[in-house]
Amino acid sequence: MTRRISGNASPARKAFSFVRKSVSGGQRAVAAALLTAFVATAGPAAAQDVSPADSTRSVRLHALTDSVSIGEQFFLAIVARRDTSETVSFRLPDSEEEALVFGDVEALDATRHERLLPGGAQVDSLVYLAATFALDTAYVAPIPVLFTSAEATVRLQTDSTWIPVRSLIPAGTENSQGIRDLAPLATFPRSAWRIAAGIVLALLAAAGVFWWIRWRRGRKNEIETESIPPVPPDREAFDRLDALAKTDLSDPRNTPFFYDELSNILRTYAARRLKAPALEMTTSETVALLAARDMPDGPSVSRFRNVLVTCDYVKFADGRPAASQGATLIGTARSIIETMETQARAADEAAATAETNGAPENPPATPAEPDVASPNAP
Repeated sequence: MTRRISGNASPARKAFSFVRKSVSGGQRAVAAALLTAFVATAGPAAAQDVSPADSTRSVRLHALTDSVSIGEQFFLAIVARRDTSETVSFRLPDSEEEALVFGDVEALDATRHERLLPGGAQVDSLVYLAATFALDTAYVAPIPVLFTSAEATVRLQTDSTWIPVRSLIPAGTENSQGIRDLAPLATFPRSAWRIAAGIVLALLAAAGVFWWIRWRRGRKNEIETESIPPVPPDREAFDRLDALAKTDLSDPRNTPFFYDELSNILRTYAARRLKAPALEMTTSETVALLAARDMPDGPSVSRFRNVLVTCDYVKFADGRPAASQGATLIGTARSIIETMETQARAADEAAATAETNGAPENPPATPAEPDVASPNAP
């Protein structure tokens, strides 16, 4: 039986509803307990750098976990206390724009709750679903919150905090016998038959090279077959996106393949178009490479990064986005490739025009040599 949470319910009940929808298994009970503790302690708080007249304004940051693993999703909560005559604005994640990053932590999703307090005050809370790929410790930078009234807009910031990042290596393994040093190289006695086999193979290789040279020389007298031109990088990418769009994402087993192939398509296009090893680079290195070039522009680089980051969450953090997000990401990838292709062709045409204008149209004629048979020749 599913219970609906009304708009007048307490923040604790709304937070538990968010946990039930977002977390499953053994993590649900832990996250629910943390959210209950957060709402229970989210009462009046001391204001940060405001005058006594604005003492009703305050913001607090709560990390609803004691530690995380690399790529693990967790909750960050902001509690803002205000007067009912004001409004509060929080920063929200948007997949089509720049990623919402606070220090080493990136916000993936958010849900908001409100509660009216006695005495004309109100508490607004925002719970971020976040993740981090930092090592050892993740730094959470101060998060700004805007308070807007009829007179002015006041900007407050939360305190910063640090979240320990658990190591994936078992404790005590570094200095114990769990990790062993390399063993010394083993020695084997030489055998005559191996030397003889090596000589025979070398002779066969030499004979093969000689035959290949003779065959290549004979081919020069034959009609050369027409070479097939390579497929343009944008055409290859569009064909692969058309095939990928037929993937049935309603089956969760197809999700890892879909996002791995989508990331590979974009990286392959960037590698061919920019002539760079994008397939061997990390997401950060690929984005830095694109940003350092005159092509593509800033918005295309941002969308390129958002698609790769979403694919990385699925590949490395075992994320499970909604099935409808696949079609959206394919459309975004098509738009990125079309924009980059337009900019690349414009740059090629500009370079060709500059090269043509730089060359002299009518080069000076070389003076003719004097005719030795002419009587007027010197």
